[in-house]
Amino acid sequence: MSALEDLMRHRIGQDCLHVPSARFGLLLALRHWFDPGDRVLIAPTNCETVLFIALAAGLEPVMAPVSWRDGNIDAPRVNWSGLSGVITTHLYGQPDQMTDLMTQCERRGLVLIDDAAHAFLTMVGGRAAGTFGQAGVFSLAKHGRAMSGGFLTTPNPGALAALAEAREALLLPGEPRDQAEAVLQPMLRETLYRTGMVRLMWHASRRLGIVKWTGHRLSPREDALRAVRGDVTAMDPWLGIDLDGWRMRPGPALARYQRSRLRVIDRERERRLAGVEALRRTPWVAAGVREAPIRPLLRVPLMVEKRDEIVAGLERLGVVPGFIYDPPLDDYLPMIPQGPTPEIARWWTSHVLPVDPLDAPRMVRLLTQLGARPADGARFAKA
Repeated sequence: MSALEDLMRHRIGQDCLHVPSARFGLLLALRHWFDPGDRVLIAPTNCETVLFIALAAGLEPVMAPVSWRDGNIDAPRVNWSGLSGVITTHLYGQPDQMTDLMTQCERRGLVLIDDAAHAFLTMVGGRAAGTFGQAGVFSLAKHGRAMSGGFLTTPNPGALAALAEAREALLLPGEPRDQAEAVLQPMLRETLYRTGMVRLMWHASRRLGIVKWTGHRLSPREDALRAVRGDVTAMDPWLGIDLDGWRMRPGPALARYQRSRLRVIDRERERRLAGVEALRRTPWVAAGVREAPIRPLLRVPLMVEKRDEIVAGLERLGVVPGFIYDPPLDDYLPMIPQGPTPEIARWWTSHVLPVDPLDAPRMVRLLTQLGARPADGARFAKA
């Protein structure tokens, strides 16, 4: 693992641990800096795995107000009473309001965990997302399309040593077959992507009943979840909802593959910037992207009317969108108290269409072909 950690240390200027997934790193951080029962702020527009990890750590998730411009935490509207800390969002690579969040956390003595799973290439004021607060996490599963791997970082050497010990206690060995599949699956997916066979494989999988999920949230099975929250092993079906090896110790071959994908991230940076620039000129782009400097985002959020119909049309044309976090977490899991901006959260999650900037020209053409209309959230600016 040290070779990957050395590469990441050079990249972000901070020591880190290689972990099998960002969610594994997040679990380590939450268990280290929080006590069971602590209340932690999370954006309801986030991935459900963040919610499940908080529950596995025994925490009480508190839904944050969100901005209609970017789906991130709307820091000035946060009710800070009773909170123990915050997990940032950086949704699709768009930076959170870090100045406000840092100021409030430092003033109130709160823990800030900087989740940069979507923000491997995002800089905030000349500083890498993921390096703010007590700890941060990064994902190789999303960036570089490695489908596994990540990093946990902290500026605290003593904490890093304790986190390394906790990592060893939680890692699972993984059978040779699991290790091989963790390398071969992303290689196969990359081959399909490059050869243009995605549409053929998608339709074949749908016909055979292999693929039933098109990117929306899977059933949370709330009654079963209530009985096991706080138990990492019992919660494995939720924590590994789309990644069976989320806490599998990477073998040498998998570590080498992840290192190769780390280099891919940098090679694609300029193409990402060009794709974001192209998508910023469309009528569908979210206000936050249009108003912000051009950044190499993981996905560009487009806001479209009748989003699910558009997604179905894209699937027929061989495009399978992902990263659609719908409905908001507090609607998805009613055991979580409602957040303060439910209308904004519902508007965002029901209209957002995350687009890979590497695929910008084709997506602009297909959305125009499908007659996509922009969804206007400007009414929320007056609220």
